[in-house]
Amino acid sequence: MRESRQPFGNMRFRLEIDKMSETGAVEVVFPEARLTVVPRQKPSVEYGVLTIRRGVTGSREWYDWWDLARTSASAPRRSVTVVLLDGAGADAMRWSFDDTRPQGYLLSPLDALGSAPLIESLELAVGGFAASFKSPPATRSNRK
Repeated sequence: MRESRQPFGNMRFRLEIDKMSETGAVEVVFPEARLTVVPRQKPSVEYGVLTIRRGVTGSREWYDWWDLARTSASAPRRSVTVVLLDGAGADAMRWSFDDTRPQGYLLSPLDALGSAPLIESLELAVGGFAASFKSPPATRSNRK
C-alpha cells in the first residue's frame, strides 16, 4: 500500500506559538468547530477551546501568557500552529489557529506516592483555523 494512503500516527507533532521558544507540548486537543446556520444568512462557525499540555519545567512562558491574559484588559493574542510529522520526521500537515488567547490554566494533581510528570495545561480560545496538507509526490498516475 502506498505511504500516502496510510494513516498518520498521533504521537509525532510539533507545537509553535508566536513569540515563544519553549513550547514542548506532549498533548494537543483540537477544538470542535461547528457551523451555525441561520435562515437567509451566511453560516457562522463556533469554535471550542484548543487545549495544549506539556510537562512542567523551569519555563514560565505558558504561565506568563495566562497571567497577562487574566490581569490585563487587552490580553495578548497569538498564532498557534500544530504541525503533524510523518514517519521520516518531515512536516506532513499543519493546523494554524489565529487570534488565540488563554482562557484557562490547569496543573495536574501532585501525588507523593506517584511518579508521573507534573502536567501544565493551557486552554485557548481560538478566532479561527486553517489546515494545510503536504502534497503527495508526483507518480505516473497523477502527473500531468
